Amino acid sequence: MNQPVQVSNNRAARVITTAALVSIFIYSFVVSLPSILINDVVEAFSLEGADEGLMGTMTSVGFMFSLFLVVLVQGRAKKTTVLISALAAQAVMLFVSGFSPTFFIFLIGCTLLGFSGGFIDTFTNSAIVDVRKEESTRYLGYLHGTFGIGSLLIPIVFIVVHRYIDWRGAHYALAIASVLVILLIFFLTRGKVKDSKEATIREHLFNKADLLAYVQKKRNVALALTGFFSMFALSCIMAWVVRYMALRFDAAELGALSISIYWVCSTTNRFLLSQIIKRAPMKFFALGCAIGGGLLIIGIFSGSAIVLCIMLGVMGLFSGHFVPVLVSESAVGYEGRTTFTTSIIMFVMCIGRITAPVSIAFVSTQISLTTGMMLPVATLFIAALFGLLAVKANKELNDA
Repeated sequence: MNQPVQVSNNRAARVITTAALVSIFIYSFVVSLPSILINDVVEAFSLEGADEGLMGTMTSVGFMFSLFLVVLVQGRAKKTTVLISALAAQAVMLFVSGFSPTFFIFLIGCTLLGFSGGFIDTFTNSAIVDVRKEESTRYLGYLHGTFGIGSLLIPIVFIVVHRYIDWRGAHYALAIASVLVILLIFFLTRGKVKDSKEATIREHLFNKADLLAYVQKKRNVALALTGFFSMFALSCIMAWVVRYMALRFDAAELGALSISIYWVCSTTNRFLLSQIIKRAPMKFFALGCAIGGGLLIIGIFSGSAIVLCIMLGVMGLFSGHFVPVLVSESAVGYEGRTTFTTSIIMFVMCIGRITAPVSIAFVSTQISLTTGMMLPVATLFIAALFGLLAVKANKELNDA
């Protein structure tokens, strides 16, 4: 009697996992638009000064604002419904951004595009945690590995298709792709997972008591600080390594190459190491932070751009699991509230991503380039410390 139920649940898990993977793959292309299309957009709207960076900034603002509202949806709708709605909003905003006759309308489109992206990112992560439970770290690795593959592919794809379509056409193409993903998810979920507990279970409605209870636990605070400092460090590197190599070694192209190498190694980590780290994820997280800091020190003080490039690649092998582990660990003990836990950890990491580029630029220009590059080193070691504190707090909680 139990066998049919198990089959149905397994089918639901496969369907929802597939829907999340396809959604995050398309989303990875959308996230990369500000960096890939920035030159074309600047030229199209004759931008100057700070206006040149507003495309990426407003997208991040929209994303961050969405995290305040994501938890309000918790318990009020099925996650597949929310995901389809967010993809539909993404498609509309891509059309708006591509069609925009003025830069002001374009920025509105970018902001709302970031807003829809916050829902896509949060609910794909949360859905994986729900349907995969004991294997969430492994499947979150696959999810973020898929995102990494998309991030690696878009520069190549854009170079090829840029001969035939402009930046507006790129927005239209991704809008159509988003619509196709919606149709695929609708086809996959229709009539096949409606009877599954995993597909239909509704989360608890969010209330202030949940937030107060969450922040009062030492483990959760340690996880949040781990997320902030680790993402701050990685964002510093991504934002500044090209500039650093250009000023220090006159090797800007190698700096860009080092970012690609980092992503290749990071994506490899997410697919291959998920089975290894699932037994002690936070210990591996802390170890990855400590090793990453050490590798960065070697690269900085080697005096060689090539060595630094290699160290960043090796660092990717030890840091690719950071986000999957944090999302998975933050949800432990909060079944029925994974949207809430995912939004919190992503919000904290988003703060790290936003503040990192300005911080490392300020330190590098006001003090020295080397001092600036030591900022991510320091924050990686701090992240390792808080990671160990999270392990200790979790042990104390289990022993209590």
